[in-house]
Amino acid sequence: MKKFLLLAITGLFSTCIAKSAVQSDSLLKVLKSEIARKKIYDHQKDEQIATLRQKLNTQQSIGLEARYFATLGLFEAYKDYRFDSTFHYARQLVHISGMLHDNRRLAENRLRLGTTLISSGMFKETFDCLREIDARLLDRQLKKSYYVLYSWAWSDLSKYNADRFYAPEDLEKKFRYLDSAIALTEKGSFEQLILQAQQKPNVGPHPSGYYMKLMNRKLSEHEEAMVVTGLSRYRTGDEKVRLLAIAAINDVRTSTYRAQALLDLGNTLFEQGKVDEAYFFLQQTMEQANKFGARMQRYQVARMLPVVAAKRDMLAKQERQRFLIFIACVIVITVITGLICFIIFVQLKKVRAGERVIRESNRLLAQKNKQLWEEGRIKEEYIGFFFSELSRHIIKLDKLRNNVQRKVKSGSIDEALRQLDNVDIHAERRQLFHTFDRIFLKLFPDFVEAVNAMLSNEDQLRPKQPGTLSTQLRIFALMRLGVNNNEMIAAILEFTVNTVYTYRFRLRSKALVPADDFEQRIMGIQLAGD
Repeated sequence: MKKFLLLAITGLFSTCIAKSAVQSDSLLKVLKSEIARKKIYDHQKDEQIATLRQKLNTQQSIGLEARYFATLGLFEAYKDYRFDSTFHYARQLVHISGMLHDNRRLAENRLRLGTTLISSGMFKETFDCLREIDARLLDRQLKKSYYVLYSWAWSDLSKYNADRFYAPEDLEKKFRYLDSAIALTEKGSFEQLILQAQQKPNVGPHPSGYYMKLMNRKLSEHEEAMVVTGLSRYRTGDEKVRLLAIAAINDVRTSTYRAQALLDLGNTLFEQGKVDEAYFFLQQTMEQANKFGARMQRYQVARMLPVVAAKRDMLAKQERQRFLIFIACVIVITVITGLICFIIFVQLKKVRAGERVIRESNRLLAQKNKQLWEEGRIKEEYIGFFFSELSRHIIKLDKLRNNVQRKVKSGSIDEALRQLDNVDIHAERRQLFHTFDRIFLKLFPDFVEAVNAMLSNEDQLRPKQPGTLSTQLRIFALMRLGVNNNEMIAAILEFTVNTVYTYRFRLRSKALVPADDFEQRIMGIQLAGD
């Protein structure tokens, strides 16, 4: 009887495992199918955003209140879709709140701005944003959001540090703020349960219990993705793959690019030895991170992809070796016939096709590495440039201060004033632009020629002096460095936003290439030595 019971339990367990494996494989196929349809979902999202943007444009002149709610709608539409647009509308909400003199909305929108910043891995900026908020002035709802954001920021910082010294302290702060947030949530609410699931280990029931309670509720696709992603951390094997696949499917269908499920799925499949599947989903994660602008996720994927690619390459080589050994054995054992030659030819053709796929994948990786190298070199040059400029100005100000002090102490006030009048701000700015031009043209010596190649002879931009840039060229130089925001460009060059927009529009309209491709080709101009 005992033996029969043991066999029955073993059979039931094996059946459950097999069923879970079939479900996970089926869901992975569904996920790949949904990824292939991603452009359709994104198009639907873009149409929704276009409608909201049109609403904002029509309400610009109605009043600040209508403009506020139209901007809020765009923020909500963008917040899981594009970082740069989310950041722009979050700043707009802060600005409008200030114009309305509404302190509650101002605090609420600073929290929105902080949430946007941390979603892209901008830790310092997030903490700076939080420090601007006086928690004593917040009501219960905003204080809860305030604590949640602090907890999120410390949690992500601990993952980024990932060391023995800073990470434990960061985690302790995360749990402290999390407990404060939980105390302000409504009992039994979705928000309370999902926060309780993230509590410090050994505090309260097991975290998976909270997620299971949430699974029994009616959830939206986005909420379901959050819950199953959290629950997957407490599952293993095919069950973990199944949960992460569900989360990733929901993320794709809702055009949610600020999500963790695809990254966790790729890592889990790699741990299970499913290297090809892991490589595919990690590539999709990198595309997702690049499209949203998530620095933290991009950093995590950039660490994993080379490891998975190397493993994939090694397995491919092992597969080729096994194949060659098999062919050698066949040749030794059997008579070389036309049939065997045909089989060998077909198999070798498959191997070469696999090599081409690997070469293409390596080429894509090389492009990503090249992009990271470009960004690093640009940052290196311009960090040195700004430190040099700051040092020069500090020395100059110090000399001016000493001279003026001596004149004042000696009673020569008029001479001191004349010396101050000799400070030529316009000359300093010209010098700053000249240095900017020199360093930029050092990085991109062919920039002027590349831009002019897209313009007709009469519209080409000619700098007044060799080694410098004209005003229009300087605007597009800043864009090539990654500064795409018109407001930021205007602040750097001391223009109005309308002036910057006009310059960009005029040059695009004069270009020989399609207007939509003009700025993309500007971004494709290569660094020196590429």
